Amino acid sequence: MRTSKFTTFLGVTFSILCLLIITTTTNAQGIKITAGDILSNPDQYEGKMVQVEGKVMEPRFRTSKKGDDFTTFKLSSGGQTFSVFSSGTLSINRGDSVRVIGKYQKEKEVGANTLNNAIDASGGSVEKL
Repeated sequence: MRTSKFTTFLGVTFSILCLLIITTTTNAQGIKITAGDILSNPDQYEGKMVQVEGKVMEPRFRTSKKGDDFTTFKLSSGGQTFSVFSSGTLSINRGDSVRVIGKYQKEKEVGANTLNNAIDASGGSVEKL
């Protein structure tokens, strides 16, 4: 009887650990979706990690008043445009194909500017394809 209870305990513990690993990995990679998916229902994705691919438009490399470097650019995907913000200076150029993983926000304040349909990649990544 003891072995049966212990085996059940190990099975349940292993299942819970697997579920936690899968959930954590999915959040780190973001929900892989299209630009159209986000813009057709922005409230569904507000504050969530998303993964979108597209082309870099209008990259700007700046430094905040506090001295922190950051990069903003427009991401063109499926005929839609997103504003992307990332801390640091990214190695990107206009026309590069990229995969952006970050938190979607309908509006994001960056200094005195407001970015609409923004993806904050500071906690995610911007990867050249």
